[in-house]
Amino acid sequence: MNKLFEEEIRFNLASRPNWEQGARHREKVTGYLTGLAADRNGRLCVLGAGNSNDLDLKQLLQVYSEIHLVDLDESALEYGVESQAVSDDPRVFRYVRDITGVGQELAACEAAGVQPETDLSEIIQRFSQPAALDLPDPFDVVCSTCVLSQLILQTVNAVGDTHPQFEELMVAIRSQHFQTIVEFINDGGAGFVVSDFVSSESATDMKEVPDFQFTQYLSQLLSSRNFFHGVHPGILFSQLKGNTPLAALVQNVKMLPPWRWDLGSRQYAVAAIQFHRLPRH
Repeated sequence: MNKLFEEEIRFNLASRPNWEQGARHREKVTGYLTGLAADRNGRLCVLGAGNSNDLDLKQLLQVYSEIHLVDLDESALEYGVESQAVSDDPRVFRYVRDITGVGQELAACEAAGVQPETDLSEIIQRFSQPAALDLPDPFDVVCSTCVLSQLILQTVNAVGDTHPQFEELMVAIRSQHFQTIVEFINDGGAGFVVSDFVSSESATDMKEVPDFQFTQYLSQLLSSRNFFHGVHPGILFSQLKGNTPLAALVQNVKMLPPWRWDLGSRQYAVAAIQFHRLPRH
């Protein structure tokens, strides 16, 4: 088994009991996805679905005709649909996929013990195109649920954040993830990117901050550079704005107010962006 994937599987296994603690986060994600459903015939794809603890699948099935769940952890996908009693629903589909498409190459780097002089250019080039995931796209709504930070963490674990090409590799992974999301969206459909960007492990007083001060508190954390590699909300927003290639393909790009994601022993701050895909020419 790929050691980087094993780490993801361990995280999913440890977070399974947190259904109740994650209620607020789940309500947020499910609520926004419900709002993006244009009609009851739309198809929803969720990248990085994991245990589906942040999705109310039965509620989403009221507004989507199909739900397609994608993750590298087959056991987590099975647990998610079984725990929410939708495993036999023909409208729910599961796909075991490496969302980047280069997980094995990164694992090989980790196993080999990457040195500062190791050239990562070939792997970086692999990220220049959307991931080939063999899914029945396009979809009416594509959602990425707190998986980008995990993809970047895989890179940290594989090559280390002091490697001379780490920054370039991280930027390539982030760019590819957004490319993949946009590519999978039907004309006029919507994208929804949810990302955790800091946790109570590094922001130890996060749990004590009252809700009315939370946004200001997060601004202070970001100003002091207390956030996960590569997922500063402003940087994520900039992927779809300005003169970027993807900005020409989307419209109605909106940054949503941040919220908390409670995992019991840890709490995360979460940012989200929603947008719509312009028609292809």
